[in-house]
Amino acid sequence: MGTPVPKGQLRPGDLVFFRNTARRRGITHVGIYIGGGKFIHASSGAGRVVITSLSDPYYAKRFAGARRLSRHGGGDR
Repeated sequence: MGTPVPKGQLRPGDLVFFRNTARRRGITHVGIYIGGGKFIHASSGAGRVVITSLSDPYYAKRFAGARRLSRHGGGDR
């Protein structure tokens, strides 16, 4: 669902996906890009919602891609 977005073209509201977090395989974590190279997400390690830089080594290594959802409900328009 949604349109793939290159990392360099992220906009606030885009979903960012990460693989192989929490010792599990595949896409295992998602956040919402908020601009300025940062995303907001529920961190199981911190036990709360946090803001993290996409350049944080843990997440940079696990970045799997991003998607932009349509505001019109269609997802791919």
